[in-house]
Amino acid sequence: MNPPMKCRFKIDFVSREHRFCLGVDRETGGYYLSTPVSGVNRAVEWEAYFSVDSGQFARFRADPSAADDFTEDCRTGRNKEILIYPR
Repeated sequence: MNPPMKCRFKIDFVSREHRFCLGVDRETGGYYLSTPVSGVNRAVEWEAYFSVDSGQFARFRADPSAADDFTEDCRTGRNKEILIYPR
């Protein structure tokens, strides 16, 4: 049984300005970046979690603006292959 999402993802860093969080996926031990995404009509917004490697994690934590292109790709569906949740 998978743990509830709030328990699965442990937040390590928050950038309100750049609208993302970084943390550890307790289920896999890997790193993630979460960011709000919305549907086509933008009527609904939800938090999506994407896998990142240790280098990306360190770089985005040290310089949040370095994640701008990556988070935009996540928000627009161009990083679906690394989507952790929701699937």
